[in-house]
Amino acid sequence: MKNKFTRMTAFTIIVIFVFGILLSRLFYLQLLNGEYYRGVADARAEKDIAELPPRGDILDRNGIKIATNIQSFNVIYSLSLEKRGNDVINKALIDTLKIVFKNNDKDKINTEAFPINYDGVTNEFVFNFNTKNKTIIDKKANDFKNSNSLDINLKAKDTFFKLAEKYELIKNYNNGQYENTYDISVDILHKVVVARDAIKGIAYKQYETIYIANNVKKETAFEIQNKSSVLEGITCEVAPLRYYPYKEVGSAFIGYMGRISSNTEEYERIGYDVNRELIGKDRLEKVLENNRELNIQLRGEPGVKYVKVDKFGKVIEETSWRDPIPGDTVITTIDMKLQQVAEKAFDQMMQDIRDGKYSSTEKYPNANRGALVVLDANNGEILALVSRPGFDPNLFAETGGIKDPEIYNKLFLPDLKDPFETLPLPMFNYATQGTAPPGSTFKMFTGIAALTDNKVTANEKIVDTGIYKIVPGFAGKCWLYDDYGRTHGAVNIAEAIQVSCNIFFYEMGRRLGYDKLGEWAAKFGLGRDPLTNARPSTGIEIYESTGTVGSPKEYKLSYINSKMRNLIEKLAEANYGGYTLTEETEDYKTIVQMFINGFEQYDEENYKALGITDKSKIKAAIESEYISKLTTIGIINDKAQKLVIREINNFDTESSRPGDPLITAIGQGATYLTPLQMAQGIATLVNGGTRYKSHLIKQVRNPDGTLKKDFEPEVITKLNLNKDYINVLKEGMKKVNEEGGTASVVFKNYPIETGGKTGSAQFSKNPGEMGREAYGWFAGFAPYDNPEIVVIAVVYDGGHGNYVARAVKEVYDQYFNISDTSKTP
Repeated sequence: MKNKFTRMTAFTIIVIFVFGILLSRLFYLQLLNGEYYRGVADARAEKDIAELPPRGDILDRNGIKIATNIQSFNVIYSLSLEKRGNDVINKALIDTLKIVFKNNDKDKINTEAFPINYDGVTNEFVFNFNTKNKTIIDKKANDFKNSNSLDINLKAKDTFFKLAEKYELIKNYNNGQYENTYDISVDILHKVVVARDAIKGIAYKQYETIYIANNVKKETAFEIQNKSSVLEGITCEVAPLRYYPYKEVGSAFIGYMGRISSNTEEYERIGYDVNRELIGKDRLEKVLENNRELNIQLRGEPGVKYVKVDKFGKVIEETSWRDPIPGDTVITTIDMKLQQVAEKAFDQMMQDIRDGKYSSTEKYPNANRGALVVLDANNGEILALVSRPGFDPNLFAETGGIKDPEIYNKLFLPDLKDPFETLPLPMFNYATQGTAPPGSTFKMFTGIAALTDNKVTANEKIVDTGIYKIVPGFAGKCWLYDDYGRTHGAVNIAEAIQVSCNIFFYEMGRRLGYDKLGEWAAKFGLGRDPLTNARPSTGIEIYESTGTVGSPKEYKLSYINSKMRNLIEKLAEANYGGYTLTEETEDYKTIVQMFINGFEQYDEENYKALGITDKSKIKAAIESEYISKLTTIGIINDKAQKLVIREINNFDTESSRPGDPLITAIGQGATYLTPLQMAQGIATLVNGGTRYKSHLIKQVRNPDGTLKKDFEPEVITKLNLNKDYINVLKEGMKKVNEEGGTASVVFKNYPIETGGKTGSAQFSKNPGEMGREAYGWFAGFAPYDNPEIVVIAVVYDGGHGNYVARAVKEVYDQYFNISDTSKTP
């Protein structure tokens, strides 16, 4: 039978023919001439190279640059490891580093990410993981050795040389002996291994770059660039470098730069070069990095160069580019000249306290840390923010880290054996995060509460008996009696402020009670909101801690979690019914609220409305209600119910001892506030009752200089304060600085009238115990008639408030341009 030639047969022949042509072409391209065409493709490959954007400047209110950018030269490596062998890479790195060493740029080599330090003087190798904890060091060292397939028993020196051998920089390493393949010093060998370790991290990322050295001299950069044709993969870039002209001055609000060490994928998603770019790590540099809420972006827009590269990734032609765009310019509320004076005066004052200059009998060697805040009393602008000791942000600007272990430890890792916190912490912001008992500087808030709530009149006099014995179980003393065995006699409220009479304010604390003290503190932004329990914020743009004012509710909110954990453990026991309670359930929250309300703090008005006025009967009614609630949530065991009621009673007792309101009234006990909180509170008082949001940012400008945003004063709350009562308190504060006042030695005969208040808050019952002394506080405002600024200063272990007032006086001198005052004694 003959086969018929059908259309299907024709179609099949055509398909086979076409595929035959394609396969022959592929054979020709890939097998016969593959190497040629691969070379052509490589020679014509294009890539884009990001150019780092200049960050926006940070200026003071007068246009002085606080943070800006300067031109820097960085040595970079940008060839894929897969493109070249060890010998080519090693020779390029060695020749480059020899140039760096020759030009005395050795300290610019980027080594801080490598965990083995080498000391060229002692010839020692040590593991360095920025910690003093031996357990952590050992663990991280083992992890590093494991990641490089090395024996975990190797010491730092052997680990290093085994890595050098792995990278074919040396041969036949054995017990400290080896063949030096490239005839280089151990110092250069160490830096080459550092670079090779960094290159390993980008081995699978084509065209990624690493920094060999940052901010090298112009001569170094030019020499390397001129030899780039023989230094495979090495080139120099011109890049903006963050620069802080005033070094330590202003570090309390500026912050510093650092590497992107977390959320790298998120940063890459929004366009950051995570291997090269630094980001703000603290304070303004951090919060304004890319702040959508405030519509501020210090980080600019990267530029880009489009280049052609050869098959080894080397740039052979630049085709086009887009220039980077700088970030926003931020104008702060800071007066940099005032800031400089404040920091210098504060440092000198602390030194004088340590040296005993202000007293022939008192030296306080640990008076080495503290803060000072200058606040505009009428709009909340922060004119100066001091935290001492400070740090130089330039230390981080080149690489985002610190190479010198000694400097790193000083900044971040003070002696671990410091249980009483006597060592200064340069990276800690004592102005916004350091909470401390404010001592007698708190008495003005007790005073305004007592006057407004009619607990005292301006003219009522209370006799200072030396020891306060009215409240059973409490025997607080006045400082004058404690120090000299004398009393202040009969004093009114202004006089009590002048001489800082504790007995007067103990009595105010008794008359007001805990609740009223807490309520008034909250009005000034010093304690929890009584309705929401939220801690207050001053409104400052950078991170702050929120202090507390001692009260039963504050105590209960602080310790409720531990109290509930103990209760849950007991209720789980068989003899209490074996109940299981889980956090965040409604049953758990019901019991928490019972503990918070307690019997003493419970709203008694509902029972009084029912005709139950006897306190014991009210307590019985509340107890009955609590038992009913426990039954409703399934806790029906009688023993368990009695346990809960007993624990609530105990919690009430713990949270409110008879003498606690009295201690709170003089700014001690469980009251801990930041200097910024105190500054805002005093400003609210002396300006008539307007609590302004404290802020550091005054204006923002676009990269082209046009106005982007003005920041207007923002009122948080407005208190309806009686002007006469404010004047009574201001009069007392004026007397503090006059003859007979606790700060008269500093401000007597000062050219302008000012008001102030000293404070000395004990760290412990025994002065000098554990190396700690009293916190020295001073709260001041000026001028007296129409306050413009409030200044708060505190020195930890400073001893006395009038010592601290010396720095405040120099702030006044600068602000009011007073240069002819006599030297403070």
